[in-house]
Amino acid sequence: MFKLKSDSPFAEFLRSTGGGIKLWGLIIIGVALIIIGSFGAGNKDSDALSTEERTAQMCSLMEGVGECRVMITYDPDSREERVYAVLVLCEGADSASVRERITSSLSSVYGIGSHRIEIQKLNR
Repeated sequence: MFKLKSDSPFAEFLRSTGGGIKLWGLIIIGVALIIIGSFGAGNKDSDALSTEERTAQMCSLMEGVGECRVMITYDPDSREERVYAVLVLCEGADSASVRERITSSLSSVYGIGSHRIEIQKLNR
């Protein structure tokens, strides 16, 4: 194949029978792992959906909220993914105490003002 000046383990590996083929195999496997790993990374839509689902589940566990749907919007001017506003549709939105508990919770969790949280009755 080719000669290397050093007798390092890597040089011995390359000089061994099929060493070049093994090296190319490792390179191909590494590239494949990088490609596979990149499919789920940085997908803002799936992250947002997961956050919305988790938020809806947590809100629906509060007393009086009932079935719940959540939509979260993110600040387009932020370099980080920061919550800009939250819309909550729930069965218990007629109750002022339910609206207050949801608003207080979401304001604390997402660090946004209550004016960026809207709660409306879920239409069934």
